[in-house]
Amino acid sequence: MPDDRRQIAVFDDRPFFERALALGVRSGVLGDDSITSIRNDGAKGMVQIAEYFGTQYLRPNIEEARIRIVNLVSLFLEESSAGDLERAARSLRDNTFLSHSRGGSELLKSLWAMPEDSSFGILVRQSQRSFLADWSLKSHAEYRQAREQRQAHQVTIAAALWFAERLGTPAAEISTVAVESLIRTAMLLYLSGSTTAALPNAAEFVDILATLRKKGIPGKGRKRIAEVFKSLPESYQAVARRELKKVESEDLPRIVDPSQAMNRLIPELEPLYYLRDFGPEDASQFDAAVSADWQKITGGKIDDNSLLTIFLCLATDTPPKAALSKVAARNVIRKVRADGLQRQPVLVFIRAFAPYQLQQDLEALWDELFPEVESALSDPSDTALDRALAFLKENCVVR
Repeated sequence: MPDDRRQIAVFDDRPFFERALALGVRSGVLGDDSITSIRNDGAKGMVQIAEYFGTQYLRPNIEEARIRIVNLVSLFLEESSAGDLERAARSLRDNTFLSHSRGGSELLKSLWAMPEDSSFGILVRQSQRSFLADWSLKSHAEYRQAREQRQAHQVTIAAALWFAERLGTPAAEISTVAVESLIRTAMLLYLSGSTTAALPNAAEFVDILATLRKKGIPGKGRKRIAEVFKSLPESYQAVARRELKKVESEDLPRIVDPSQAMNRLIPELEPLYYLRDFGPEDASQFDAAVSADWQKITGGKIDDNSLLTIFLCLATDTPPKAALSKVAARNVIRKVRADGLQRQPVLVFIRAFAPYQLQQDLEALWDELFPEVESALSDPSDTALDRALAFLKENCVVR
């Protein structure tokens, strides 16, 4: 009669330290002296940890410290033994319990020192003490996942700095930036066949897009990309190819498509790339490429009242105008009361069409005025719309 008994895998969710300890006692690796040493070191370590994160005199702190020290020891044991319980048991026999706790703490400190995302130049980060407070309560699986992610960020940053250095921009000159944009810019620059050995400024970026639209990717661009990848360190290859794929599959089809208006395309692509600082002479060229619709809509008006009138139209899904008749103004008020005032369409308009050097100030103006405008135009007690209309006459252009 065939034996159809099935093996059952037992899931043991105890901390790795407890499993290693149990195996060590069961197998005779850990004797009475070892157990006594672990108990004494554990008690001492718990008090030290409780004091570091709070106070040793409160029972909840001590109980939490017990969890922390077991997690720290488990983390170090599982990492150093590669998950081998017998090897971990021998480590408990040959080394002090507190040395294992310190080892776990050092692993977390190393994790803290790694970048938590692919930004470069971020000045504000979680303090080491706060990080240890959080992570000494997390599982080994969470640690491994975070370490894998942070190592990937570290490689991405290193690859970006490699490209930046190659293009004449040392790390010291780079402030807060998502480093993928550096690599993406290098890929576009090389593909374009540009002979410049520097990251582009905004005006040069416009020139690159215009040249690609006119001529496509030149043979020398493909050749240069191949040469770059030959000299690129192996550890950076995957990161660079990922950004190259984005340029080729997401950006280039739009750049070479003549049906996509360049004055709309440029402000949509620009945030994806890293551009050097540029002066007034560069800004004028950049603005010339993106602001045709801005000039058409605003009629050259840049005073706050005219701009607020345009913003109000956009926020109520009304054709934008720099001035309103009294009838049109009343209709806008009614639309606010019926459908509400929308913040986002104005921000989209500013980012797509406003001159580059004005965008930040215009966004700040709209964010500042939005609550006041919404309140003034939505007041239900103003049944005749008189106060709302007076507000528009004072702050917008109503004729």
